[in-house]
Amino acid sequence: DASTFFSKTYFTAGLKNIAKTVLKGLNGKEDAENRVISLQTGFGGGKTHTMISLFHLCKGGKSVIESPYTEELLRYTGIPEFDSANIAVFTNTTNDAANGRKTVDGVHIQTIWGELAYQLGGKEAYEIIRKNDEQPMAPAGLFKSVLEKCKPALILVDELADYCVKASARKAGSSSLADQTISFMQELTEAVASTNHCVAVITLPASPQEVGNTPEAQAILNSCKTG
Repeated sequence: DASTFFSKTYFTAGLKNIAKTVLKGLNGKEDAENRVISLQTGFGGGKTHTMISLFHLCKGGKSVIESPYTEELLRYTGIPEFDSANIAVFTNTTNDAANGRKTVDGVHIQTIWGELAYQLGGKEAYEIIRKNDEQPMAPAGLFKSVLEKCKPALILVDELADYCVKASARKAGSSSLADQTISFMQELTEAVASTNHCVAVITLPASPQEVGNTPEAQAILNSCKTG
């Protein structure tokens, strides 16, 4: 519940700055390089709380000005100029790397790009990258079409590295689902940067120990950072 959540949230300077950037991006008033935000802190550093705040703020859109609990925040960030943003949320447990996820309307989603497209625009948006999701093969230049159809769009990706560690065990052609996922993140960031009224916020752990203390985990974390 947004009202209960905001009533119990202290808006730190860091949270205010991120919220301001996100709202400006969704309002169409932020430059391309500021529409992709990476959050990297240690365990318990507040990443997830920040993302929940962004979810409620952007889902509520113009209606958040009616809440007494957001008055201080909005004085700093500015007011949302949209009724409600389309939001897609992906975590390390949203879509099982081996089995995917079946939706209530019968879509069997296999990948992060399938999940994001479906959450943003339902079956119609999913159809744009359906073949890439089924194979699974990261789309090349297609995700911008999803964003254009669904904007204003906010994409929240939490614990990406942990998901990739699991996905590394699944084959995808001559590579792995982890490799395809990291390739897609490059596609996603480019699509968001070139599509106005769209923002992506992606969290990464501060150390490989949070995803597995192995050389493979370190390599995946490094790939996620550079991707």
